[in-house]
Amino acid sequence: MVFRAGRSSRVRLRTVVCVGLAVMVVGSAGCGADSGDSEQAVDLGKLDTGSYATTPKDPTAADPQARGRVVEALRVGNIMPLGSEVDPLLTHNTDVPHVFLGKNSFSGYLNVEHFDADTPGFVSGFATEAQAPAESGRYSLDNAVMIFDSESAAANAAEALARTGFDMKDEERAEVVSLQSNQHPTAHIIWSPKKQNLAAWYPTGRFVIVSVINQAEEFYLQSYWNAPPAPAPMALADKAIEVTADRLKSFQPTPPDKLTALPLDPDGILRLTLPRPEGDRTANAFPGTLDKHGALHKADEPEVSRALFDKTGVDVVGYGAGELVRTRDHAAARTYFDTAFIDKFQHRIDSPPGLPNARCVKYHGPSKSAFPFTCHVTFGRYVASVWSQQQQDVYQRISAQYAILAKSK
Repeated sequence: MVFRAGRSSRVRLRTVVCVGLAVMVVGSAGCGADSGDSEQAVDLGKLDTGSYATTPKDPTAADPQARGRVVEALRVGNIMPLGSEVDPLLTHNTDVPHVFLGKNSFSGYLNVEHFDADTPGFVSGFATEAQAPAESGRYSLDNAVMIFDSESAAANAAEALARTGFDMKDEERAEVVSLQSNQHPTAHIIWSPKKQNLAAWYPTGRFVIVSVINQAEEFYLQSYWNAPPAPAPMALADKAIEVTADRLKSFQPTPPDKLTALPLDPDGILRLTLPRPEGDRTANAFPGTLDKHGALHKADEPEVSRALFDKTGVDVVGYGAGELVRTRDHAAARTYFDTAFIDKFQHRIDSPPGLPNARCVKYHGPSKSAFPFTCHVTFGRYVASVWSQQQQDVYQRISAQYAILAKSK
């Protein structure tokens, strides 16, 4: 969850809102926001916000059924275990967790060509991925929960998905074998010795727990660099199923005909989050919210972020065209802002015109998937982050996000 930026040239924010004929943000108390030290005034009328929204707005759904499925998946994300809660060595999240409603299945190791045909009654799913560091062998666990409209649909889908199996060439499929778990005998499990991949589909109630273990890199590191052996893949799959199934005991799935009644903004943060424009593919997020635990699935190092969440009282995060973190209070937001965004590959650039409070960075590093530009800003108890391929766009996003927060007072 924590996006990291250069720590040099720290900007300490002291924000209080006042509204007059010209909307300004000035450093004085008594205007309906947390009091703080004096800082440069922000004239919202002079911010370049492009075509982005600049006022708070309660979220709506053009497709209430689809949005209800997304909300249901995010509810599951809030109770799903972190990788480190399955195996303490899985300390790094390696992919953006995401909601999936169909063929955009969660794991690149699995064949999704027949996903829709294999999963009648599928509602939605939430997936995460965690990895052990190189010194521990660098094996990974993809873990997901799929929700179905009935127990029979879940059981049938688990069997069908296991038959479809891995995404591999036909000649490679011949060496894939089926395995049996003594601990979870109803799980459908396949193993590829050549690829060092194991996948398990475990139906339980209206859910299917899907756990995919990849040890290809671990196999290489162990063979050539004497890395310690990873846990046996079957044992790791059993543990993932066990821990996830235990968490699901506290989750009550929504009846399919009630999905549209799920609140879109149960914590009141999404109305303050910069909405994602229709068709936007810039932000690797999703429209919705995750609670304190759920948001840790988005953290590079979730245990580090957990400590920061505890210290600053983070309780919920909103996701739209970026993300909005709600902390305990104004002082906690400043602490979060000054602590969270650290990355040696990100270097400070100028703040957007008219918004000196924002901290913006440009990425210079090895990742080909990293967004080049990121900006952060704090306001009251909130800390906002946005990212983009274009510098002007990231400036407009953070300026619009700031305006939304300023106008919420």
